[in-house]
Amino acid sequence: MNAQSALAFRLFVYASLIFIVFLLLFQPAVSASDHKDLDDRLMDYLKEHEGTAAGAAVIVIREDDVNRKTIGFADQEKQIRVDEETVFEWGSISKILVWISVFQLAEAEKIDLNEDVARYLPPDFQSKESDDEPVTMTHLMNHTAGFDDSYTDLMVLDPPEKASLREVLEAADVRQVFPPGQIVAYSNYGTGLAAYIVEEVSGQDYREYVRTHIFEPLHMTKTAIDPEQDDHPWVKKQRRKIQGYTEERQLIEPNRYVIPIYPAGSVTGVAGDLQKLMQALLGEDGKPLFTKKETMDALFLPSLYYPGTDVPRIANGLFFLPSASGLTFGHGGNTLAFSSSIYMDRAEGTGVLVLTNMANETSLTLGIPELVFGRERPQGSDMTLQNASKWGGLYEPARVPRHGFSKFYGLLLRSKAEPAGAHGLTMNGLRYTQTEPGVFVTEDDFSAFALDVYSAGPEGENLLSSGVSDLLYIPWAQHVLQWAAVVLAGVAFLFSAGFLIFSLLKRKPGNPLLPVQHGLNVLAGLNIIWIVYKTASMTAYASIQPFLAANLLYVAGSVIISSLLLIRQKGKQGRMIRLLSVVTAAVLCSNIFYWEFYH
Repeated sequence: MNAQSALAFRLFVYASLIFIVFLLLFQPAVSASDHKDLDDRLMDYLKEHEGTAAGAAVIVIREDDVNRKTIGFADQEKQIRVDEETVFEWGSISKILVWISVFQLAEAEKIDLNEDVARYLPPDFQSKESDDEPVTMTHLMNHTAGFDDSYTDLMVLDPPEKASLREVLEAADVRQVFPPGQIVAYSNYGTGLAAYIVEEVSGQDYREYVRTHIFEPLHMTKTAIDPEQDDHPWVKKQRRKIQGYTEERQLIEPNRYVIPIYPAGSVTGVAGDLQKLMQALLGEDGKPLFTKKETMDALFLPSLYYPGTDVPRIANGLFFLPSASGLTFGHGGNTLAFSSSIYMDRAEGTGVLVLTNMANETSLTLGIPELVFGRERPQGSDMTLQNASKWGGLYEPARVPRHGFSKFYGLLLRSKAEPAGAHGLTMNGLRYTQTEPGVFVTEDDFSAFALDVYSAGPEGENLLSSGVSDLLYIPWAQHVLQWAAVVLAGVAFLFSAGFLIFSLLKRKPGNPLLPVQHGLNVLAGLNIIWIVYKTASMTAYASIQPFLAANLLYVAGSVIISSLLLIRQKGKQGRMIRLLSVVTAAVLCSNIFYWEFYH
């Protein structure tokens, strides 16, 4: 090497060293500035909502930087503030423990994610499956196993006895109503079934399995899994120190309900323990949860996409959060009086968890993740946008019960999509812009609910895919007829109540069968109202079975009395009132059978 070449080489080395030193010195300053800016925005956001939130714990992780915040009160009445020892109910964040357990067993080659789950269940297990197609663990994680839902036994106050996970699953009022793999219908039962498979494959009670394979390796010492916290006396004691509140900060009382399918939503613990879990999931090597890095990577790989798109929807039980990076996954949670969320972007090393003691809270649980991860900004598409009118109409969540009296509630959950211009839609007061054919985005809601995808369903009907559940198209004729039946039942009830009042005021005795029939009509109407109220108030199915059976007695009695009114009473006098009495009974009986208010 001559002198000139040597000089050039030395200059190159010096320049490279200066550049490296520059990067090492400058990059942290930029990173610190970014962190400080996020801290400031987070503090401003919390101050903005401190006056409307009851209590909350927030933890934000960005690489090695951890930001912890608490606001408000665990118990407003006793002025107990939220601190590091405050426990919160996780709600459906609890499901993440099930999917981690499943992946641990899959890594150990004890579970095949694409194998029929019947392989792992006892031969005498009373399965809810009714379709010939097998249900796989992937179906359970993607909530595409086809199970409907139930509003009874979801949460129960003071259950008479503690049942095993198997007993709860076998007693669940759930059916398989869709072929596996076709419809996304969020399912607590499906999660519970996966947890029971963990029990069967591992030979351990699910609570013990999680404690041994997740909590202990992560040193999560202040978290309970049992639905009544019987597995952790300290957590049970701490749970009595925190109350739950409405969005208006009104005390919800009582608020200590038991979730029978407990793996789906019963975990209770301090925010610091959930932070440890989040840090493990953000870790690069997968340890100590997994032995292989590839297992952790696989957990966060999308396992389901929105129909007809390359947009991720679910990654093995973790839901996609539309964000600036497009790589954010996590889960939300709600119990009767608590709301929560946890979202992670492994590529950025960023995680956010929010725990609150408020029912249906979104400003913190969805607003803070959006603040940290940013909103996804849809790119313009060269594809020709569709005329939005083809997607207009009524839609009903696939998750609702589709058998038994609970299916009535689906009637109350329908939403109407209406065209807004040539390519936009409005639904529930929100305006959606079409970014590519069938893909609609709104700026009027939190990013977690901002994306709707319309497509053709399995049988060619319109299908709306939104967040954790698909929504099924409901023909207008069906909607009108169903509401007409309900309205007629209400008219029949009021007519019978008026008739009884008139009969009491009338001195002249009339046909004795008439007040009996109308009295039965009123009792049946009140009974149905009571059933609806009890179900909405979270109750066990067993507690309303006698009231459902009473409706069958009403039907039998009405058939006998109406027959006597039509056959034996042939005089012209009072014919119209007798006919109306029969019609009111027929309307109420028809509604009882159509809406299945007998089982």
